[in-house]
Parts: sequence; C-alpha cells; structure tokens
Amino acid sequence: MINKLLGLLVLCIAGAVAYDHGRSLSEADVRAHYAGQMQAYRDSDAEALCATMAEDFSMRVVERADGAAARSTLDRAAACEQIRDTMRLTNLLAERSQGLLSIDLAYDIGSIRISHDRRRATVEVTSTAKVGEHLVARSRSREVLSRAFWRIRSHGGESQIWAYRG
Repeated sequence: MINKLLGLLVLCIAGAVAYDHGRSLSEADVRAHYAGQMQAYRDSDAEALCATMAEDFSMRVVERADGAAARSTLDRAAACEQIRDTMRLTNLLAERSQGLLSIDLAYDIGSIRISHDRRRATVEVTSTAKVGEHLVARSRSREVLSRAFWRIRSHGGESQIWAYRG
C-alpha cells in the first residue's frame, strides 16, 4: 500500500514538473522557435508558419514604400493568407527564373525579454529580404510569444516594413 502511494506521489510530482516545464520559455526556446520559422520559410511551408500563431494573434503593421506609409492590422486569418500569397509568389519567382532568382530572408534577434513567470517573451527582431545582393525589404518587429504544452505560439505585436525599389 505504501509503495503504491509513493509511486502515485512520484507520478504526481513528475507530472507537475513536466506541466510546468511545458509552459515555461527560455531564451534558447525562443531562438529555436525562430530557427524553425526560417526552416518553414525555406521549405515553403505556409501551414507550419500559420500553426505557430495563437488564436488571438494580432499584428499591427506599418508599411513604407515610395515615401508613403500604409497602416493595417492583421488577425490570424489575414496573416496566414498573406503568408500563403508570399509563398506562392516566391515559388513562382524561383520557378519562372529556373532557380536563378530567389528571395533570401535573414533575421537578427535584437532582444529577448522573458517575463518573470517565464510564460511569455517579448522579442525584437530585424529581418531583411534580398534578391541576390539587392535589398528588397527590411522590417523591425516586436512580437509576443507564449508557450503551452511544449508549443510556442505567437500572439502578434507590431511591425514596421520598408520596401525598396530596384
């Protein structure tokens, strides 16, 4: 009887530790999340990118091009559709140019701020899009991430995008 109670106690403690670990974020987790995002982009896997967005995702965007600025707010559905459109366009560009033209996306994580309870992270990222050596776009973003059941979700944030003509 005592052995069963001790076994049950060990299982409860292990379950509580696993549950807590599955909800906490570290800087390494955030960096791994962004590396996974880049791999999904390289694989043209729009659905994997959309799967990381939380249901309450909302991104405020300011796009600047030719001296004009356009503001918009994207919910999860609109952001996913934009990702799908971007993937279709990049795939078409690579296909039509027989692989000679492709968009090279790179990012630099400026800062990662983990909340005291380690449940949320605010991440500042700068990204660039180039075709060859030609800079096509640059963005600065602030994104809020959370983790539940070992999966990191984006809740959105703010992004400023500068588009350049060639």
